[in-house]
Amino acid sequence: MLTPNDSSSFENQLSPRQDLTFNSLQALFDQQGLPFSPPSSQFGILQFSNFDLLVSDQCPYTIKCAVFKGTDQDEFLDRQEFTGSLAAQFQQVYAFLEKHNPVESQIKGLYREDRPAYPKQALREALMNAIIHRDYSNPASSLINLYTDRVEFISFGGLMPGISLEDIQLGLSVCRNKRLADLFYQLKLVESYGTGLARIKSAYKGSRLAPQILAAPSSFKVVLPHYQAAVKAASKPVKKAVTPAPSPSPTPKPKARATGNEETVLAFGKEHGEFIRSDIEELLGVSPATATRLLRQMENSGLVLKRGKAKAIRYRISENS
Repeated sequence: MLTPNDSSSFENQLSPRQDLTFNSLQALFDQQGLPFSPPSSQFGILQFSNFDLLVSDQCPYTIKCAVFKGTDQDEFLDRQEFTGSLAAQFQQVYAFLEKHNPVESQIKGLYREDRPAYPKQALREALMNAIIHRDYSNPASSLINLYTDRVEFISFGGLMPGISLEDIQLGLSVCRNKRLADLFYQLKLVESYGTGLARIKSAYKGSRLAPQILAAPSSFKVVLPHYQAAVKAASKPVKKAVTPAPSPSPTPKPKARATGNEETVLAFGKEHGEFIRSDIEELLGVSPATATRLLRQMENSGLVLKRGKAKAIRYRISENS
């Protein structure tokens, strides 16, 4: 089951923890009626890889889910952080999404049509994408945010080298964590490789509002629109565009584009609200001087706002970020 590999990828590097257990994973194999074979030692020495860590009960990577009232993050309705084996997290997070995916009805002619707020296939594939394709060299949690009009899946790790967003849109796929994908396929959690985003798009076929796929240098986001929001958009009459008379206006200042560690800080700030410099030191594993320099750069670029002085300085994400 947990097979060795000679690749130098993150999955196959030596795990920082060696006291691993696989109780949750074995339970999933038992549910599927599959034989479970834990790692075996060679010459009396057993060394676990990062892949083993990802699927173990001691997996340090988590998924944070939040449900908000409205279309912004002003008020929480529910939140939960999921831990443990990634295979078990997949089942637990999907159950959470199902709980917050109410079935809504429409009358069509003489018949009532029941439809969930979000296509189940799209939720499943977006969640799978966030787990299998994320970059686990970054310790930050994956984020799933549910609003009244959409659900967002945010994971760390931009596009793989040599792959563009246009390639992704055309159906090309390069798997960052192949052993993890193989395991999910073995557990019948994945039907086939490289078809997840195509399945998401297919789930919204015929809808005016389509899923959004966004990529930054160090993060990836999939946005699924609420079905009723899509229905309202489709039924809204289209007004004829009227071209206004040209009028002089100042040239807007171009919006700063976050890169690298800035994306990580933005995701952290959007989740936690205000934060201090030491939060960024811990998040990125950098020195106080490096964290200060990064935050000053982000402040100058308009990505973060600062208030207070000396030890009372706090930061928050700019509304324009």
